[in-house]
Amino acid sequence: MSLELSIVLPAYKEAAALSKLLPTLKSRAAALTGAHEILVVDAQQPLDETPAICLAHGVRHIHRRYGNLYGDAVRTGIEEAGGRFIVFMDADGSHNPAHLRLLWDRREHYDVVIGSRYVAGGHTENPAILIFMSWMVNVIFRLVFRLHCKDVSNSFRLYRAELLKPLHLKCHNFDIVEELLILLGERRIVEVPVTFECRKAGQSKRKLLLFAISYVWTLVRLLKIKFEARR
Repeated sequence: MSLELSIVLPAYKEAAALSKLLPTLKSRAAALTGAHEILVVDAQQPLDETPAICLAHGVRHIHRRYGNLYGDAVRTGIEEAGGRFIVFMDADGSHNPAHLRLLWDRREHYDVVIGSRYVAGGHTENPAILIFMSWMVNVIFRLVFRLHCKDVSNSFRLYRAELLKPLHLKCHNFDIVEELLILLGERRIVEVPVTFECRKAGQSKRKLLLFAISYVWTLVRLLKIKFEARR
């Protein structure tokens, strides 16, 4: 039986959160299709008990290639995924597996299905400063790159694998989430409401200063790429 669904979880010191997330995630994924896999894309070298937890729960454990940044985990996950559809989720439990059905049910009619905090019924439990920064990123990227969706920065998405595999992604940090949408901007995209929840264990890897700088740099770089492509 060919794989229908690959669920990719970039993880960096997320052993405690994964031990809580994986049992529920496995159950929810099995309810969608028996032809699925779950891939945990860990750091380049083991930093905690993540390999043992993956083994205990029967999911694939992969060390990211190229580097230890979030973008490296995304690129590795795309390369390793064998399913016809690829779902990216956060390993810290902020993306509720119960929402997988909302994305899965729209897979045949759209190229990208976004779990959105900013459509009717969506919600976020983030602190106010992160909500404000997310709002700024969303407004700027929607206007500059003419993206036809309200939530450009939530990584909880379903993609057609055939569209992701050929991409040459250049971003290294969390800005790769926007880069994906920019490169797929002409595709059929739909948003479904989800709640972005507080992490279930561990500490956030996002540094606010790096978060801001990376998005400014991404904006400049992707504008340059877009301009050169039109020449």
